[in-house]
Amino acid sequence: MSRVLIIDGEQRSALAAVRSLGSRGITVTVAEDHLPCLASSSKYGAGGIKYASPQTQPEEFVDDLRRILRDDSYDLLIPMTDVTSYLIADHYEELSKHTTIGMPPPEAFRAASDKGEMIRLADSLGIPLPQTHFPKSLDELADLAAGLDYPVVLKPPRSRYLVGSQWVSTKVDYAGSAEELLNKVKSGAASGALPVIQERILGPGCGAFLLFQQGQEKVIFFHRRIREKPPSGGVSVLREAIPVDTAMKEHAVKLLKALNWHGVAMVEFKQDPRDNQYKLMEINARFWGSLQLAIDAGIDFPYLFYQMETGGDMGKVDAYRTGVRSRWLLGDLDHLLARLLKSNRRLNLPRGHPGRLSTLLRFLKLRESGTRYEVFRRADMQPGFYEIKKYIADVAAGLVGR
Repeated sequence: MSRVLIIDGEQRSALAAVRSLGSRGITVTVAEDHLPCLASSSKYGAGGIKYASPQTQPEEFVDDLRRILRDDSYDLLIPMTDVTSYLIADHYEELSKHTTIGMPPPEAFRAASDKGEMIRLADSLGIPLPQTHFPKSLDELADLAAGLDYPVVLKPPRSRYLVGSQWVSTKVDYAGSAEELLNKVKSGAASGALPVIQERILGPGCGAFLLFQQGQEKVIFFHRRIREKPPSGGVSVLREAIPVDTAMKEHAVKLLKALNWHGVAMVEFKQDPRDNQYKLMEINARFWGSLQLAIDAGIDFPYLFYQMETGGDMGKVDAYRTGVRSRWLLGDLDHLLARLLKSNRRLNLPRGHPGRLSTLLRFLKLRESGTRYEVFRRADMQPGFYEIKKYIADVAAGLVGR
């Protein structure tokens, strides 16, 4: 019987993959730095394994993963986060002796995860981009700041940095004036490289989900984001399957072919209302948070990926269903609470963004045709109960910590 090890079991993408593979009779073990976790709560999983935190104990995590792979036999290992993917990439040759590693080759992964490198590559390929600047020093940034059109977006070159023995998360920020830009960059300059500075695109977020085999496109799926958290842009909490878009497909495929891609990726765009072009935002070089949407629409990426990586026949992939929506309910609740409790300015919201009452009324539409809940499933209830319990515990801990 085939056996798969999925790590980062707290991720919703891990839950989607466990449900996909486990429902097809594949034995799926879930690993995380705590148990139970979201994906290990699923009835489709075959048990859980605990390892050291990759976030705070990266060396111990690699040792634990090495031991797990040495002590048992798995046909495929799938990491679900940037942190574990970076660590596995650094030990790829050694770990791949024990199993097939379900991630892009290390060089391609590192290139895709570097926002600056991706922007430069996309520009060389003629892929539309927001107006972008790469300041090399604070003095250069000061000269640049006076001539920018505001607001602008501040993008750290990478979403995670290993500082000493711990990973530090970064986030996208915004600046509405030259003074605000300089103050924000100076306050964060000690934590890493200077950010990439881009114009802000106010159009809808869209994306292509892709599966590549040795540089060749095999499967592609498109979606648009309806609501996100934070509301200014981030993780999608409500999204919809949309028809194949020729321009977006051309850009995404061209970019991944240039990287000789192998595996899955999500290529993110924003549609600029000024010229209707899709402008590249970034690449997620792993399974993405909204993975369940594609599965619900008829493209079972985890199973197709498993077949590809284990030498099976993927067969013909039929067209997917458009109009299908996927809702992450507790993420949508966070979106609502942010909207109700914080000002537009604090949330960096542009003019014309839906107001508080409109956001509340939209949230209260709990039963809509074509919408499926991402975590809560009648056939697999335990992950939903787990998530609610954890959400309440996290809120309580936050209140106590104030």
